[in-house]
Amino acid sequence: MKIYLAGRITGNPNYKEQFEKKQKELEAQGHIVINPVKPEGFNYKDYIDMGLCELKYCDAIYMLKGWEYSEGATLEHHYAETVRMIIYYEEYE
Repeated sequence: MKIYLAGRITGNPNYKEQFEKKQKELEAQGHIVINPVKPEGFNYKDYIDMGLCELKYCDAIYMLKGWEYSEGATLEHHYAETVRMIIYYEEYE
């Protein structure tokens, strides 16, 4: 299954580690993971546009802890709901 990772990047000092850890876990289960953490240098609109483009080609979206505090992840979640994509949520411990 192709799974897109969605979560809070702006204001999250540990976002790279959070996304990478979940990517490795899902890949170990045999999934193809789309991790939207990009090289630095793009503006916010570009990141949103690229993320939505990648999301369109996935079977599911995985919402990382704290996603609800991110405008971008909230937009991705709304898109996934609208097209009836499978949505997974990382559990809070």
